Amino acid sequence: MKREQIKSLIKSHYLMINRLESLLDEEPVSLKRKTCPSDKVIDLVNEVFNTECRENTRRKRVVLARHCAAYLLREYTNMTLVDISNSLGNTDHATCSHSIKAAKNMIETDEDYAEKVEKIKLLLEKK
Repeated sequence: MKREQIKSLIKSHYLMINRLESLLDEEPVSLKRKTCPSDKVIDLVNEVFNTECRENTRRKRVVLARHCAAYLLREYTNMTLVDISNSLGNTDHATCSHSIKAAKNMIETDEDYAEKVEKIKLLLEKK
């Protein structure tokens, strides 16, 4: 490479870095809402779904409640996936991750489920 080509590359990199820095300064970092204790989230899920989400069963009603609880715990607390899975009686973080993905999918596809989740969110934000 010629000396002038190298200088041109260096200058373009500096320009790109300056643009990226200005973007970082403009965009505020969005912080996760960390307002609710985990017991409150789980109690509200149990109340709305009329079940016990910590129960060790594969019944659909309990599983859907457990998915919702995992999703909301991830959204409204500082808990890690391992902490969430331990509080819900799941085996490991992969199960918890699957529960959160399943809840997101159900929210998008099932209107009744989405209404229940929204009701819980409203209750959490009130208290």
